[in-house]
Amino acid sequence: MPNSHWFDSIEKEFANKIASSPVKVRLIAYTEHPFDIAAASARTCYSSKGLLLPEDMRKSEKSAAISHKVARATLKSGHHTTRQHAHFVFGLENVSRQVIWQILHAHPYYNSEQVSQRYVPIKNDRAWYTLPTSIKENPEVHAFHEKAFSTYTALIETLKPVVEEIYFSIHKLKARNKEAWASDIQKRCMEVARYVMPVSTAAYLYHSVSALTLMRYSRMLLWSNYEEFIVLACKMFALIREVDPDLFDEFPEPLRVPERIFDTKEALEKNQAFDKKLGARPAKLCSSSLDAIRHLSGETLSHALSPAKNTLLGDVFYPGTLDETSRLLNHAHFTFFKKLSHTADSQEQRHRTLPGNRPHLAAQVSLENDYIVPKLLLQSSQAQKLYTEFLEQNFDLVRQLWKNTAIKREDITYVLPNAFPIRYMESGDVFNFYHKWKARLCYNAQEEIFHSAYAEVSEVREVWPELGKYLGPPCFVREFLKPRCPEGDHFCGIKVWQLPFEEYQRII
Repeated sequence: MPNSHWFDSIEKEFANKIASSPVKVRLIAYTEHPFDIAAASARTCYSSKGLLLPEDMRKSEKSAAISHKVARATLKSGHHTTRQHAHFVFGLENVSRQVIWQILHAHPYYNSEQVSQRYVPIKNDRAWYTLPTSIKENPEVHAFHEKAFSTYTALIETLKPVVEEIYFSIHKLKARNKEAWASDIQKRCMEVARYVMPVSTAAYLYHSVSALTLMRYSRMLLWSNYEEFIVLACKMFALIREVDPDLFDEFPEPLRVPERIFDTKEALEKNQAFDKKLGARPAKLCSSSLDAIRHLSGETLSHALSPAKNTLLGDVFYPGTLDETSRLLNHAHFTFFKKLSHTADSQEQRHRTLPGNRPHLAAQVSLENDYIVPKLLLQSSQAQKLYTEFLEQNFDLVRQLWKNTAIKREDITYVLPNAFPIRYMESGDVFNFYHKWKARLCYNAQEEIFHSAYAEVSEVREVWPELGKYLGPPCFVREFLKPRCPEGDHFCGIKVWQLPFEEYQRII
């Protein structure tokens, strides 16, 4: 089997950082005998005796030898689907939002459930942020985090009366018992206040991946140049070594770190050029497969997209991947220019079937004051002042740290705010964009993603009205399903399905 001595070397090199890191990893559940399952599935492909089972792989010395031979051959040849049968469920704690966004959620082959900054308040009663070694002991960085938390708290309190006024103007009956809805008000304030929090803010989450994804983590261990990911992955690998040494021995040696040059002047020019293409919009259509749209025109398109004819589109399980008609929508594609805050894009990137060329974050740092302003802040001059003043101080710190050439540029990204904009392109087919648009045009969706989805659909409606007329939130799509709104007690309070698309408006 491949030799894993490389891991011992890396584990030794990062021993102090692994020991001092607040990142915690637990192996909560896993598929038993993952190596044997991979070998059995591979051997079954060529078996005339029927299905081979994992226990067959070790029933004799000869069988074990054949299993290891087949495993080596499939590993070398790239026949790696055999390593996707076994899965591992990790519990991760104290992992920064930055590493989650930059690496753990930057690919499609995972499943995660992480604590929400939108619904769960950030607390200062424990270590709530994770920093790389180079800035971990910097007193100014720690003072900045304390300031971030106090600003977050102040923004929540400042926004409450504004949100209450808007909320109860929509939900008039609820105004009879305002105390009962204090939690709803609080959550809407937190959704905006979180924009000032740095991307170093820690999260805890379930993270499930296949054996193949773990091998990819191994191959790319050093690629991103993020110390935290190296520590996190090493802790994951150590747990795999305990439960299945044979599988662990298959983990490939990491590729060498690519040399990156971070030019802030070039970043500024590229950011400005990108923003010029977008104008004032959060999303702009830049290309599409027009021929495929034409092929889907007429009765076929109507059958696939009409809520009256294809009720699967409104089903909460979205089972259309198993439906012949719905699958027709896989053939027409769109590509959009996108600009979202780090915090909003962390949710957007969960639409894993819509790939985006999200950047190595340090490469987009221009050293300018560069951030997104949520629309709700425009309703309060006091909140807007708190927000602007803090973010100006935030970017002062970024500029100060950047001057220190001893600090890795990747490490400096940890003090960027959630409000920092991510500029990228996103592509996908109509079927998967439809799923996203349906979810994100709901008035309960995050406000910034709502406006981004609205911008995308507006452009589609303008260019292809025969397609765009079928696009809307769940209550629009569920015209022939009951209940009309699937949100239950979380109904937004507005009968959006009765509104013309042009009149969709929301602040909270």
